[in-house]
Amino acid sequence: MRLSKWNAVAGATCLVAGSAGQLAQYLVSPIGQGQSAEQQVADAAADLPAVNVAIWLDLLILLLIPASIYAGAIAGGTRSWLASTGTALVVVGSLGAGYLLGAEVLVSAAASSPDRPAATGLVESYSGSGPLAVVVGLFLIGHTVGFVLLGIALIRSHAVPAWAGISLVIFPVAELVGEASGIKVVAATGMALLVAGYGACAVALLRAAWLEGAARLTVPASPAPFTANGV
Repeated sequence: MRLSKWNAVAGATCLVAGSAGQLAQYLVSPIGQGQSAEQQVADAAADLPAVNVAIWLDLLILLLIPASIYAGAIAGGTRSWLASTGTALVVVGSLGAGYLLGAEVLVSAAASSPDRPAATGLVESYSGSGPLAVVVGLFLIGHTVGFVLLGIALIRSHAVPAWAGISLVIFPVAELVGEASGIKVVAATGMALLVAGYGACAVALLRAAWLEGAARLTVPASPAPFTANGV
C-alpha cells in the first residue's frame, strides 16, 4: 500500500506515543496489577494525584492499536502470514482496552468515595465479571502470541534492524513476568523494549516517506531491505 508523508507521520506518532505512553503510565500508576480490589483502592487513595495522571496517560495506550497495524504493515502486511497473524492477534487482543483501562477510573472513584467499603465492593464485582474475564483472556493471548509473531515477522522482513524485532519478541514475556511477580523493573524493562522496537518502526516509516517519496509497504518473496518502492 502507498503511504503519504503525513500518513507516515501519523503512524510514527502512534508507534512512539503509544509505546512510550504505556511505559510512562506504568511507572506513574501506584495501582499494582493482579492485586485485590481492596489493595488497589488503598494504593490509589494513598496517591490520588498519581492515579489521575496515569488515567490521562491511559489515552496514549489506545494508540497502540493503530501503531500495531502500522508495525504489521512494515513487517509484511498481508503478504506475510507471520505479520498478518501477529497483527490480527495483537489488535483483537487490544480491542477490549476500554474495559481494562476503565477499571483504573473505577478504582480512582472508589478511592475518593466517602463510602470506600461499598465502592471497593463495586470494583471487586467489576474485576470478577464474566465479560472482563473474556477480555483479559483475549488480551493475554493476543499480547503474548501476537507480539512474538510480529517480532519474528519484522526480523524476517529486514525492514528494521534485527534487534527491533527481537525487542518485540521479548517484550510481552518480560512485561507479564514482571507484573505477575511484582518486580516492577522487569515489567518496565519489557515495556522499554516495546518503545525501542516501535521506535525503530517509526524511523523506518519516516525514512521511507521522506527519503524515497510515497512509501509502498510490501515484502518481496525473499527478505530484502524495506524501501519506499517495495524493492
